[in-house]
Amino acid sequence: MSSLIVIGRLDGMIQSKQEGLSFNPDQADIKDLGFCDGPDQALSYRPPRPERLPYDLWCTDRFLSIKPEDDSPSIGSVEIGEALVYDNRMHAEIDFTGFRVRLSLRRDAYQAYLQYIGEVPRPEPGDEDCWQGWIVLRIPSEPFEFPAPRGGSDPWQIAKPVVGRLNLIKQFAFDEIEIQALRDGQDHRVTFDDAGRRQRPGWRPALTLRT
Repeated sequence: MSSLIVIGRLDGMIQSKQEGLSFNPDQADIKDLGFCDGPDQALSYRPPRPERLPYDLWCTDRFLSIKPEDDSPSIGSVEIGEALVYDNRMHAEIDFTGFRVRLSLRRDAYQAYLQYIGEVPRPEPGDEDCWQGWIVLRIPSEPFEFPAPRGGSDPWQIAKPVVGRLNLIKQFAFDEIEIQALRDGQDHRVTFDDAGRRQRPGWRPALTLRT
């Protein structure tokens, strides 16, 4: 069976009461997403992008959230839907769509995920080898299509919105998920040259959660 692959980077979070840099385990930006049929296979069925985006690199258009869920008969569920692009300079949404992946994990699975991510020591200035919060999610799923982005040609003109109601793309429960932090045993980042590839020698083992 194929798997839905989500590659994201956890938001950084500075601890105020103790030294160290950790990552917000509940929020991430999605850098790539698609489907993979097996080990060492490249991603397919990626969400479409227009040839020219009407917004700049200050904007975020793909979001990942992870939260606990009580009384779930499955390990978790995933909901994928349209979301408005967010302008990080203006701290506001604009009239153009990206998408959001909402991952809910059963309470015990969520706690295992928190323990797996853990806290990472603050890197020394100029240290480019430290883990940057990159994670990969692998969830068994048959491929499905993503809609094309939509919105205004000038998406900052919110007085006359084009997008309107946001649509649900896909929602399903799952009984197995693999979470891979892209780091080694010393919390150094690892080379990741293909979005669909399995872990490599030297990587910290992935966290596999099953019912």
